[in-house]
Amino acid sequence: MPPQQHLHHLYDAVTGEYRGAVFATPEQLADMSNVAERDSPPLPDLQTLKDSALAVVRGIALEVRREIAASASPECSLIWVLKAVCGAVWQLNDAAANPRLDGVSAIAQAGFKLETDITGEAPVAVRDSSLEKAGLFFNAHQIVEGMERLAEDRIPTATTLAEQDTVTTQLRAWQTQARSTIETLSS
Repeated sequence: MPPQQHLHHLYDAVTGEYRGAVFATPEQLADMSNVAERDSPPLPDLQTLKDSALAVVRGIALEVRREIAASASPECSLIWVLKAVCGAVWQLNDAAANPRLDGVSAIAQAGFKLETDITGEAPVAVRDSSLEKAGLFFNAHQIVEGMERLAEDRIPTATTLAEQDTVTTQLRAWQTQARSTIETLSS
């Protein structure tokens, strides 16, 4: 698990000018050049903090999306989606036979059987595994989407630093959950 990130207010080391806020570990903060963190800085106005917080959240969302993308090549991601759709049709048709799904269900079964004839696995087990993997992939993306929407809805309407800190705490929890989902997806 990566080190815990915290919200830090950044100031220019030379001019003392407020530069914004960032979620960072102490190590990441130490790597930033020409910026110093102060224990008792003069607080910037709430709007500046809101703008900085939104920028930080967008950066985190981009970073998590990149982690999701790095968990599989575009080709593998496309195959996960295709296998999930075919597997879902097959599973749905098994649960409640539907003549309109018979053709696609037969294609799905034949496709999974081609794979499992080579691997020696059971087609249903491979189908269910592909549905689980696609679900994790989808969930990781949805967590990031939810984080961004929460930030864009709640940060601009915050009227106090305490309200903004509450949103920030919620976002950190969601970030942790997204990373946990990515770890599960990658394993």
